[in-house]
Amino acid sequence: MKIELGTVRETPFVGIFALATEKFVLVPKAISTKEEEKITNLFGTEIIKASIANSGLLGVLSAGNSKGIIASSIIDEKEEKETKQIGIKIKKIENISAVGNLIALNDSKGVCSGAFSKKQQKEIEKFLGIKLKESTVAGSDLIGASIVATNKGFILNKMASDKEGEEIEKHFGIQGAKGTVNAGDCFVGNSLIANSQAGFAGRNTTGFELARIDEGLRG
Repeated sequence: MKIELGTVRETPFVGIFALATEKFVLVPKAISTKEEEKITNLFGTEIIKASIANSGLLGVLSAGNSKGIIASSIIDEKEEKETKQIGIKIKKIENISAVGNLIALNDSKGVCSGAFSKKQQKEIEKFLGIKLKESTVAGSDLIGASIVATNKGFILNKMASDKEGEEIEKHFGIQGAKGTVNAGDCFVGNSLIANSQAGFAGRNTTGFELARIDEGLRG
């Protein structure tokens, strides 16, 4: 797997601002040309510039897979329309702002916080064609900030318990690894985006962290 280091909007917290799936990568409209070119060359998928509530915090306010994205209901009508016009299905999630911090997905499975109601979980399962499991990571509801999952593997907050890790591995049906990104950030989703082909981590990520990320994402 090819993994590169860099920034989005000149910050190493790339997972806060971007979202990667097997089919497309969402990036903020204010991304620099150099950053956009690097991500385009790395992932080799469609790069889509977007915003949610006039914000570039795409990784916090949304989550998704190849079938579409779920986003905070604070997304405005124009942004929702623009997303649909480029062929990406979108579903608004009511009463939850930081959607991306609370759910981790690949194309068949997902792990989510109990902040999503049972009804919302069922709706998300149907919309994205996945099976969800409600869980915690390191005793926290910040699932999306603590897991980066692809169709091949995942990287998990190093503070997660062995039991949590085993349950998540069993649910996804793929192997993963615990680790950090950006020189010690346990909330790996803040600093890493990935799909089955490539990973993009914050520029402060160390060589040791890269080895763990590669191990986890390869499955």
